[in-house]
Amino acid sequence: MNAPNSQASKWPEFEGLGLSEPQKVAYNRFRFWRIVIACSIWYSFYYLGRLNWGICMPWIIKDLNISKMDAGIVATGLLWSYAVGSFIAGRLGDKYGPRIMQTIGGVGTTILNIVTSLQSTLTGIFIPFTINGFVQGQVYAPTNMLISQWYPKARRGFATGIFGTSMGVSSLVAWAITGYVVANYGWRDAFVWPLLIFTLPSTLALWFLVRNKPQDAGFPAYQELTVGISTQAEALKSEDIKGAKAWLLLFKNWKFLFLCVASFTVYIGRFGLLTWLPLFYAETAGIKLKDVPIMTFALPLGMMLGPISAGWLSDKIFKSKRYQMICTYFVGCVVVLLLMAFIPIKVMGIELAIALQVLAGLFVLGINGALFTAACDFGGRTMAGTAVGTINFFNYLGSGVQGILIGGILMATGSWTVVFGSIAGFMIVGTVLAFLTKE
Repeated sequence: MNAPNSQASKWPEFEGLGLSEPQKVAYNRFRFWRIVIACSIWYSFYYLGRLNWGICMPWIIKDLNISKMDAGIVATGLLWSYAVGSFIAGRLGDKYGPRIMQTIGGVGTTILNIVTSLQSTLTGIFIPFTINGFVQGQVYAPTNMLISQWYPKARRGFATGIFGTSMGVSSLVAWAITGYVVANYGWRDAFVWPLLIFTLPSTLALWFLVRNKPQDAGFPAYQELTVGISTQAEALKSEDIKGAKAWLLLFKNWKFLFLCVASFTVYIGRFGLLTWLPLFYAETAGIKLKDVPIMTFALPLGMMLGPISAGWLSDKIFKSKRYQMICTYFVGCVVVLLLMAFIPIKVMGIELAIALQVLAGLFVLGINGALFTAACDFGGRTMAGTAVGTINFFNYLGSGVQGILIGGILMATGSWTVVFGSIAGFMIVGTVLAFLTKE
């Protein structure tokens, strides 16, 4: 992808479409600002309705007098319902378009977080927050499908990388805003005001900015620049991918299945860190509870850098060979996790601990972003939402497993070494599977 003022000669996907030079510039500006950037800004506030559980967990455990296992079960309910929601939303996004799915997600999660904030029992929290997970799952796959409608495979890595960076920015925003609110006003306010002030208004604004495909904005569809898995998917007839046939076609491809399982392992790592790192620091770093959000701020900071760095490297250095990028970041993540497992914070020092947070966030979300781009490649413009939604289904199966797995490990052993060592083991499995998907 190019900046909006790039020369038209750098956009070969526009050649042969009958566009004048000013029209090509307008096309590129539209897809950059009103698709990629608008969606990225909006999604930067979306995690305020999901990451609040992990950030607020120490306060919720204390207020409701629940166990770590109870907290892990709620996290699992949220994440597994998200998996189901994402799986369905990918296909719905391909069929009905991403704008309606984005609106359902943003409005719905605001309402359900407010309902959750009013509860005082574990069951009362579990039900609306589990439904919230399903609603939260309605947007990510359709938004990746949206970007695929505007960018060809050769430029898709950087475009989806920018949007993928919003996952990291959203984590950072959630850590900052939710962390501030919970530390000063309590966990119930942290489930209400951030969404009313940021998530809901940005969702409504997005509806008026984006268009589902170039044709809806008065532009022609781009020309695919490469021959490969994307063009193979786009060559399929509509009857071939009708209904459940799209999923069946994807599941017949063993490389796609390997990517799904690799994604499962990544989300054990990603949400293992996002969910449990605040508690890890609260118990082992020797800091006050109110200082936990600021001391774990480096993790989402690293996540903010991961997808855009992986997207750029994927397109420019690895020539859109996604598996090379994915394996490189997998190895880096394993090394960081092993260091976290075997060197206590008080031994390594807070400076190194923070540096490892940055690297862990960069690597794990960089892998995540590259996997989503690979899914878009497998699906092409016709099935990108279905492919990303399927990958995301496996992602959140993994994220749900980590809630039970890590909660169980801590209940049984109390050992954070076992926790991070176990996560590293899953990531090694993911490395091998990703390597086997090479084109």
